[in-house]
Amino acid sequence: MNGPNYKDFYQKALIPIGSNDLIHFKELTAYEHANHSHWLIALVGELKDIEKEFYSWKVTIYPSDMSGSFSWNNTCYTSLNFDCFHQAYNHAKNIEKYGKEDQLYPLNIRENVS
Repeated sequence: MNGPNYKDFYQKALIPIGSNDLIHFKELTAYEHANHSHWLIALVGELKDIEKEFYSWKVTIYPSDMSGSFSWNNTCYTSLNFDCFHQAYNHAKNIEKYGKEDQLYPLNIRENVS
């Protein structure tokens, strides 16, 4: 993985992409990559105030292979900023729930999870 500053990058466990999500993902992104079999959900921190060590957090979803390899510039979803890690973590847990239910395809992510 090479890309932007991922000093504060915390990934959750990989979730297998369900057949419904995989169909929609391929249709909507026109991105065909046979080795994408999992979702990688991550919390990404960005330092906002050096003196106070204040971070804002985003939840990001990447298509991944079974070993967790992914491309940092191929996201399926990026949340708005959260000022609190715990809020971002709870948002990631909600996203994880939809992924496990095979309901995480990109058209519904913003509607269901936000």
